Amino acid sequence: MTTKETDTHAAQTKYTIEWAPFTLATGVDETTLLAASDAIQREFVSQQRGFIRRELLKGQANQWVDLVYWDSLSAAEEASHNAMNSPVCHIYFALMVGDDADLAAAVSHFEQVQIYM
Repeated sequence: MTTKETDTHAAQTKYTIEWAPFTLATGVDETTLLAASDAIQREFVSQQRGFIRRELLKGQANQWVDLVYWDSLSAAEEASHNAMNSPVCHIYFALMVGDDADLAAAVSHFEQVQIYM
């Protein structure tokens, strides 16, 4: 397969993107967040049906985003539901401002419409 053919094939695969913005709770440092992020990735996210990849993004002024790629909206919604019963997820969420309900309300799912390479 040529590079152009590979790019075209990749552009045809469309995912559901989960956008989960948050801020760290008072007194939580980046080292603690990264350790908890590694744990949730290893023990929960990577085990979920339809998981493709995850990125942790850091902005300015204590802004963070968990960006997760799923193979379908149903997989993303199932993982969100499963997170409510996961001890490792509760530990991770406890590092963020708000309670579990507030954090869940901030999560958005987007369907890719067009991909440009």
